[in-house]
Amino acid sequence: MQITFPNGETRHVAPGPSSIIAQAVIEVFALRFLEKPAVLWLSESGNKVVARDDKLADAIGLRIEPGRNLPDLILADLGPRDPLLVFVEVVATDGAITERRKEALLALTDGAGFERRHVAFVTAYMDRESSGFKRTASDLAWNSFAWFASEPQSIVALRDCDSSPALLVDLVSDSGR
Repeated sequence: MQITFPNGETRHVAPGPSSIIAQAVIEVFALRFLEKPAVLWLSESGNKVVARDDKLADAIGLRIEPGRNLPDLILADLGPRDPLLVFVEVVATDGAITERRKEALLALTDGAGFERRHVAFVTAYMDRESSGFKRTASDLAWNSFAWFASEPQSIVALRDCDSSPALLVDLVSDSGR
């Protein structure tokens, strides 16, 4: 199957459920939720690297080392003054962004000098009825997001209010209601 990147380039990936979700992340999620999206990294099951933009990653200060337990996708939002790094794990069966995984990826970005407020974590699923979501929902990391290709206009925020307390009324007003 063919995936069209935000810059217009295309890449071919092996067909399958994970590839369908990755395609939706790149072609739909990135365009909807990022101001100026770019793909820094895309891999398939079995650690096969499909796309890698070392030049862009170097320009924003991120050194991508393939052996470092990277997620399926690394996106960047180049629109804000300080780029936002978005680590995306595609889940057809398992492999969500867990607390342990998030901390390992934060060690990578901390080492590169990124402020944590410029790093986001997304676990992408086909839909809320998928076995992958049902299997991994309880393991999703706090202060991360879940996105469903079947509901592309919406995103689930898993917010830990311990580090920055908020009243429910504040959370409701933050959600645009």
